[in-house]
Amino acid sequence: MTIRRFLGYIKKRASRVLINSINTVSFLLNSPKKNTVLLVEGNSSHTELFPSFIKYLNTLGFNVEIIVNSDQMGNLPKLNANKIYFFNIAGMKTALNFQKAEKYSFIIFTSYRLYYPTPDKKSLQSTVLDHFNIRQNTACVYHHLEDYNENSKKPAIVLSKNLKKDDGLYVVNPCYFKENTLKNKNKKTIFTTVGKLENTRKNTNLLFDGIRELVKEGVGDFEVNILGDNKKDCIPNDIKEFFNVKGKLSFDKLYLELENADFYLPLLDPLEHQRYLTLGTSGSFQLIRGFLLPPVIHNIFAQLYRFNNENSIIYNENKDFCFALKKAVNINNEEYLALQKSLLNQRDEIYKISAENLKTLLNKLIGS
Repeated sequence: MTIRRFLGYIKKRASRVLINSINTVSFLLNSPKKNTVLLVEGNSSHTELFPSFIKYLNTLGFNVEIIVNSDQMGNLPKLNANKIYFFNIAGMKTALNFQKAEKYSFIIFTSYRLYYPTPDKKSLQSTVLDHFNIRQNTACVYHHLEDYNENSKKPAIVLSKNLKKDDGLYVVNPCYFKENTLKNKNKKTIFTTVGKLENTRKNTNLLFDGIRELVKEGVGDFEVNILGDNKKDCIPNDIKEFFNVKGKLSFDKLYLELENADFYLPLLDPLEHQRYLTLGTSGSFQLIRGFLLPPVIHNIFAQLYRFNNENSIIYNENKDFCFALKKAVNINNEEYLALQKSLLNQRDEIYKISAENLKTLLNKLIGS
């Protein structure tokens, strides 16, 4: 290790110690209001759940405070939270061991699995059970259904209806990000997708081949915005003029991009992305409803996640993807508004059901 890297490492460690110390004092001195729920996120991700959970908890009459990984400082969206504390895992453990933690009505860990080593360093990933004492008034969100032990009889949260494999699981779908409503279609159609263009998450060949075919058919009045941690050279040279690689964005900038887009491209393949059919869900589905972006989506995923011809553009096989893109480009504004209206009605229904499910879960924790 070079001296420069060593000094950088020392500086980072010192910064974390300082942040933990300041937030520990703030946590101890603050007295939460009556009926306050504490949301805890140990990962440097999954904070996109916060706006929805806060909305649902506020609807149920709860105040909200948040403990979040210090890596997220400066990266959070605007949140209606009374207090936000920043810690690393060790700092979180210290804070939650204080008697003060008992003053919260409930504690919700928004990730059960932590992308963080176990205390004995035997595994690069761990769970909240490895680091925290789980109280009776605590629930966890399972992003990986394979982690759930149905014999534990501990109520837990999943993010999609198709993951409710057990009566102990409660569906709270996080499809709220900010207030928005219907908008007119752009004259130049804007497709967008969020996340890294890697085959484990998206069928990149489907995207590139589909755009090539679209261009060959003489369709050019469109663009594709790629939002997320991607390099500009991830797009093949022969079609790069149709793409805008925006890179990793703050939540505010991400929201603006999504509000300006017309259609969302999940780019999921039923053979390559079985996980999203069985053990997990994709944040893409939440963004679609949250920003009223009709998806161009494969029928297998559409059926499972309640997308249909009234709110989406659906293709049955990958070879039909280009036809679906062309249909999206050519759709008129009246038809586009109808797709959005259907998404809006479904989103409002999901809001109501999610809040009710969360209420039932919290009542269950009181009685357990």
